[in-house]
Amino acid sequence: MQESVIENLAQNNAYPWYVQVEGKVYGPYDPSQMLAFIREGRIIPDSLVAQNPTARFGRAGQTNLFRPMSTIENQHPAPSQPMQVKTSVFLVMAEINSEQAMRFLHLIQRLGTAQRIGDTVWLLRAAMDIDSLREQLSASLSRQDRLFILDSFNNKSAWHNIGADMDERIRKLWENS
Repeated sequence: MQESVIENLAQNNAYPWYVQVEGKVYGPYDPSQMLAFIREGRIIPDSLVAQNPTARFGRAGQTNLFRPMSTIENQHPAPSQPMQVKTSVFLVMAEINSEQAMRFLHLIQRLGTAQRIGDTVWLLRAAMDIDSLREQLSASLSRQDRLFILDSFNNKSAWHNIGADMDERIRKLWENS
């Protein structure tokens, strides 16, 4: 039911949309493209959007076009992290060759305090274990994308889509340390 509300709003809104991620503006996108981004999870209520690239960007969940997203998200609250999981600082390296970059950026920012330190490298302070982090981040990636995570507090690593040969070499290197 909420999906049809979003579709009706998208069809009745003729203005182009722009999305801002880490200070960069992307667009213009027509309402049907924005709807596709919503369905893919690339646009979330906290995404910054505007109908003019020089206008002040606001949160998507606070605009008329995206207001139903807040309702949908509130119906399915995210599970809370267990209390016993300690905060750690992770080094996250992601080669994103697909069109999932925006989705990945939104996700890493939602998981904790993130600081980009290179084109493909982030530091992330988050209260979760490395396996949970890998699971959540890899879910936002496609088969073309690669991910490597290092838990700096617990001396652990995790990866996704690295390839069998590289997987074996990393395991040997890590086991010998």
